[in-house]
Amino acid sequence: MGAAEVDSIVVVHAAETHAENLYTIGLAARHPVIAGVIAWIDPGSPAIDEEIAALKLTGVVKGLRPVRDGNLSIHWMLDPRLSPGYEAIRRSGMSLDILIEDPSDLPRVLQLARQHPDLSIILNHCGKPDIAGGLNEPWASDIADVASCANVSCKFSALLNRAALGAGVAELAPYASHVVQIFGACRLLWASNWPPLTRVSDYATWRQVSRELLAPLSFEDRALIEHGNARRVYRL
Repeated sequence: MGAAEVDSIVVVHAAETHAENLYTIGLAARHPVIAGVIAWIDPGSPAIDEEIAALKLTGVVKGLRPVRDGNLSIHWMLDPRLSPGYEAIRRSGMSLDILIEDPSDLPRVLQLARQHPDLSIILNHCGKPDIAGGLNEPWASDIADVASCANVSCKFSALLNRAALGAGVAELAPYASHVVQIFGACRLLWASNWPPLTRVSDYATWRQVSRELLAPLSFEDRALIEHGNARRVYRL
């Protein structure tokens, strides 16, 4: 961590189980460098209130992320029967991370954000643009619509994973510039997307590439994206 100039991290669950949550919470107890955990949750659970309360009592769970079957589609998240679960998350004061695997799901993120305007939502991985395919639209328009919702922030991450192998600043710049423009420095959170990042690159490379992508911004704005917004949004 020291070599990477990192003094604290937020760990996001991998598996869709409470066993994974317990494991990650245990890691945080042993390793103080873990400042927060984003835990898996099923918003349709009949015990949703008790589960959220238990996770919050750990003191280290700062947000929740619903995932079902890898979220290959998030159509399931729009089921009206899940609304009480989202309301329970809002009441808890924790945020809702949303993972999508297909940028065509961005309109569904927009719908969810509009249905729950008081719920803090963090869109993961810049909405997964198809950089390798060179497709800017409809991703650019759809994510701009999502950014119009003041309750949505966005993780500045996974751009290398979405690009062709060996891509660099030049290939990522149009997509990075767009999310910076529409969300602004106050609603972007830098993230590593590690370990999936290792399928295409490494931490040091993404750190350097992202620094170059954000270089046109002021020192203050870069600081917000790199750590300030995460501390605020996740209440670290």
